[in-house]
Amino acid sequence: MAIVKRWFCFFIIIAVGIEPCFSQEYRQSIDMRTSFVPGTVMINGKPIVYYELHLTNFSNDSISLEKMEVLEGVDSSVVVSFDKDDLMNRLSRLGLQLKDKENIIAPGNSRVVYLEWQSDKTDVRLMHRLSFVLSQGHKKQTFSVQGAGINLSEKPRIALGAPLRGGPWVAVYDPSWGRGHRRVIYTVDGKARIPGRFAIDFIKLDTLGRYANGDNNLVKNWYSYGEEVLAVSDGVISATRDDFRESSTLSNHPEYPAGKATGNYISLDIGDSCIAFYEHLKPGSIKVVPGQRVKKGDVIAVVGFTGQTTGPHLHFHLADQHSALGAEGIPFEFERFTVLGAYIDFGKFGKERWTTVRDDSPLIITAERPAPNSVIKFDVEDN
Repeated sequence: MAIVKRWFCFFIIIAVGIEPCFSQEYRQSIDMRTSFVPGTVMINGKPIVYYELHLTNFSNDSISLEKMEVLEGVDSSVVVSFDKDDLMNRLSRLGLQLKDKENIIAPGNSRVVYLEWQSDKTDVRLMHRLSFVLSQGHKKQTFSVQGAGINLSEKPRIALGAPLRGGPWVAVYDPSWGRGHRRVIYTVDGKARIPGRFAIDFIKLDTLGRYANGDNNLVKNWYSYGEEVLAVSDGVISATRDDFRESSTLSNHPEYPAGKATGNYISLDIGDSCIAFYEHLKPGSIKVVPGQRVKKGDVIAVVGFTGQTTGPHLHFHLADQHSALGAEGIPFEFERFTVLGAYIDFGKFGKERWTTVRDDSPLIITAERPAPNSVIKFDVEDN
């Protein structure tokens, strides 16, 4: 009997000792995750990091996003801050390729926040602090949650040769576009990825800013059409596809599903898990085969009008695997190009000449990524 009493007292002591752990207040709120964090890329002389924050509301109440801060992991100092309006412009609802116009996440719903910001450090641990309002009927309470720690990649930036000759070429992309490559998620083999995170569409113009000579509906009239496509680095051709046909007019071009977005394409393995993708190539123009070694500057195909596209152009991106849609897009820069100007208002693209830089003086750039919708020229000698 004494033994039983001693054991009883022992259990009581344990229960009292751990009671404070169970008395802490717990509230369901929001889950924050990052699935892929690439390294920085230089744009206009500034190192920029791209990544996505995935948010899921696990509570029974609607959550209104008010503010997000990126914090230095060591001292919790604020590196960059996004207010409610900025968050709304970066927020997308899963399953849709359009910007979500409201900052509210309903119970059980998820959102993706697309982030791009200047980062002067690459060897740093970062955290995220999200401030939000929890709505319970007419009652509203303000909370914050901190998490989603990330380490920025220390991998050296990748500088590539030119994918095309001459110009003017418009580097068509903008991280804020709801239908842009940056915001299109593909789910392949059970995993969601963004292959076009850093993709650029190159469209050639004349000196007046027109992309076609005459009738824009005729594919052959586009200045991009038939332009030679170049290997951006020494490497090995990993895959080609050349079974897409091509219509002679834009109006007769079929609508392709996401699985056929690439059209005819080439993938080039340049080593260190870096695969260059060239898409929308002209039928019968591919000059290489899988397993073939190429040198930087070799002509490998010509620009065409195949796949999911609204006009002849070259889609180019770099990814971490040999899959056009089932890989993560990684940053890249070009060794050298000349900036002629930019389309500040992209609504004027194809209608007016671009805005020039430095009083019409071209700007020679080395080891950078072209800025969104900048007009550039590649200085490449014929092989």
